[in-house]
Amino acid sequence: MAAVDVDRIRAGTRASAMLSLQHDACLAEFSIDLDALHRRCRELGIVPRRHAIRDFDPTDMRLRLPGAVRALAGLLADGHRVYVHCTAGIGRSALTVLGYLTFVEGYSPDQAIGLIRTRRDCVSPNWEAYFGCRDDLIGRHREAIADRAYAYYQAGVHGDPARDWRRAEAEVLRQALLGEHPQVP
Repeated sequence: MAAVDVDRIRAGTRASAMLSLQHDACLAEFSIDLDALHRRCRELGIVPRRHAIRDFDPTDMRLRLPGAVRALAGLLADGHRVYVHCTAGIGRSALTVLGYLTFVEGYSPDQAIGLIRTRRDCVSPNWEAYFGCRDDLIGRHREAIADRAYAYYQAGVHGDPARDWRRAEAEVLRQALLGEHPQVP
């Protein structure tokens, strides 16, 4: 990506923010001048953000996905139309949007990837990284999920313990990713 690409992106997407997932290795490999890109973004009134994720590295993707989702959620919460990009626009960007749609917006993985593919049909997020990250988050917040699911069960919210668990899991993960403190209803 070059600074001139920022003009094309702005014109084509009306983005007011760009979230770059490019790792230092990508910048070096393709001689990308990050300072020039950010400078051009600011000249056009685009907020530049970067959350580097190593390409083709499921472990790094798994560990860094929550931060990328937080970065995207923060830009959206600030009212931005966000252009999310990596180097090819196939893996890391799709993974981040998938994580946002599922962890924050409550889409199922199938719904989310279907929506993403309506805009870019060639995407191929790393599912190992996605599900590994999801497992990590659930493990880290299992007690809060169990407490909330039990509270729903006790209140008779759904009358279905499995549904109570799924709702509690979705709510706790969303709150954890957005930096909110999960509370029992």
